[in-house]
Amino acid sequence: MAAKKCFVISPIGLPDSEVREHADDVFEYIIEPAMEMVGIKAHRADHDQEMGRITDHMFKSILNDDLCIAVLSFQNPNVFYELAIAQSAARPVIILNQKGHPLPFDIKDLRVIEYTLRPKMIQEQVYVKQIVEMVRNLEAANWVAPVPFGPGLSPLGRARGDFTYCGRLEDYAPSAQWLAMIQGAERNLDLLGINLKYWTKAPGLPAIVEQRAAIGCRVRFLIAHPENPALPMYYNPSVTVALAQVGPDIISTNAFFRKLATAYPNVEVRQMRTGCHHQQLVRVDDRLFASLVMYSETTRRYPLIECKSPSSFFQAMVGEFDALWDANPDPPAPQPQQAPPSASTP
Repeated sequence: MAAKKCFVISPIGLPDSEVREHADDVFEYIIEPAMEMVGIKAHRADHDQEMGRITDHMFKSILNDDLCIAVLSFQNPNVFYELAIAQSAARPVIILNQKGHPLPFDIKDLRVIEYTLRPKMIQEQVYVKQIVEMVRNLEAANWVAPVPFGPGLSPLGRARGDFTYCGRLEDYAPSAQWLAMIQGAERNLDLLGINLKYWTKAPGLPAIVEQRAAIGCRVRFLIAHPENPALPMYYNPSVTVALAQVGPDIISTNAFFRKLATAYPNVEVRQMRTGCHHQQLVRVDDRLFASLVMYSETTRRYPLIECKSPSSFFQAMVGEFDALWDANPDPPAPQPQQAPPSASTP
């Protein structure tokens, strides 16, 4: 699994300026050590070497990185603007501010780590430990953060009524948030894909399946069968893994899910010999995510559609899953053969 990333929203200033020196010290002596302790890669806008506009990289990092740290010292207007974007998008944010620097009225009630650059405080890692504690709290909350100025509001880039579109699956949410979403299933949890291999790599999935099954939630995994004649048509050799690897991946993930199904009565697994899917699906009760299967892109770059049960798209996707499920019943278990009757003795 790729390391988590933290985008540092910070005043930067001109080279050799007081602001630049301060920003570098905060990054080097407070932020970076804290992120190293929790296994997160920290970076700042001026550190990025990608081609293109800095503002484009900045927006992408705020919306897609796992965490943001905002340094409010010097009251930089760009910092407040970027913080507002992060909060509107419900991104996890940790706020730092130098002691003695006043905070605006709108921010003073938020939790803020007030720091100094006094050598003793740096040496004892006082602020590093505070940041680590806040990251641990975010981990316990599955990295889910509400919009702070309106917990009932839909985050920027997410809901549009009952239908939401995201250009790339990889931009929607990190794996921890996907696990948090399926953990909320109460009645139905359905997953559809060629092999769903990435789910088997998600830590905690067996425990979540056990918890859902224990409350009576029906859990269904629907994956391809290696002998499905449509299987080779899904793979574009220029953008995906070798087709030769697909069969072993399906076999291993099928064994993983079958083990869960054996342990828990509400868990079922089927493989598609008949029919083929045109989208990967995750259904959690009345909420559904459909990532559109594309020949020209890798899985993580598939477009994603999120919808809820009132929408006709939700009904269509649930109907498609059920049709593929019903078309591919598990073959009956082989019956043990009886030994032929022994010849009678004359």
